[in-house]
Amino acid sequence: MPFLGVDKLFKRRTEKSKAQEAQPKTDKQDDIRASPIRASWPRRFKILLMLKTTARFYTRLDCCVPISKDLIVKINRNVDSTEAATMEFLAANAPGVPVPRVYCAFVRRGRAYIAMERIQGASILAEYIKLESEDDRARLLAHLKSIMQELRSLLPPSPNRVESCIGGSLYDWRIAHSKSARFGPFGSVRRFHQWLRQDIREEELGDNLDSREKEKIVKMIARQDAEVWPAPVFTHGDLNPSNILAKDGQITGIIDWEFSGWYPSYWEYTSTYIRNYMRAWWQSLLPQFLDPYPEDLTMEATRDIWWGEI
Repeated sequence: MPFLGVDKLFKRRTEKSKAQEAQPKTDKQDDIRASPIRASWPRRFKILLMLKTTARFYTRLDCCVPISKDLIVKINRNVDSTEAATMEFLAANAPGVPVPRVYCAFVRRGRAYIAMERIQGASILAEYIKLESEDDRARLLAHLKSIMQELRSLLPPSPNRVESCIGGSLYDWRIAHSKSARFGPFGSVRRFHQWLRQDIREEELGDNLDSREKEKIVKMIARQDAEVWPAPVFTHGDLNPSNILAKDGQITGIIDWEFSGWYPSYWEYTSTYIRNYMRAWWQSLLPQFLDPYPEDLTMEATRDIWWGEI
């Protein structure tokens, strides 16, 4: 059932509690936003000028605008400079993770501009299909696995917090009640879980819920509210095939880091699996480069039905 029908199936709250829930509950009153990166006046002028001139010779890719064979600019009202800070963080701390080099990043008239390296390569699935040898295919996925292992080896600044690489808010438009806004940070994995389900408690489940669905939600709540969770790990958050570029049997780049941050250890696997339900083949490849989390996948599948993407 869609997220919009949830309230009808749970016991009604007081008007006061509903008003409180309208605002995401975070652990900081003031969000931390990324600072400009190499945003000197000449660089900003160059990017703005090329968006007006050379960009017309290239095909726009959603919110990404190529301005030369080597540079692309990500620009949109939902683009946040935290994504540029993430790529800078990874370039400095995880050299084996191929991220685009940031040329400059700045905010102008309420919009973030991220000018970055235009990485060459095709979708990993296109490259995977092109490779004729099973050994070459295995090496391609092994390369991706080593990249993911390096990402997971990064040590979080806090053993409990769910947050961006700079300690600020996160973004994921697939979480329906975030309303395309940024959310968090959270002081613990448990607090993050509570926010994901809008602080619904077991005793608030309505009597008109199907008994099987109610049992699933009760199990989800019990698992989410476990006292002990592993420390968050650094997570891309959107590992669909088009965000992993490959060429000549090697991964050349991982792009679109807007959903990234320090998340529970299962988040990469479950979000990738659930969001690629139309790509069963890709789902079948996941265990070759991501640790599977079957219990958490069940938990997340239940949450996604009730509190997930509209």
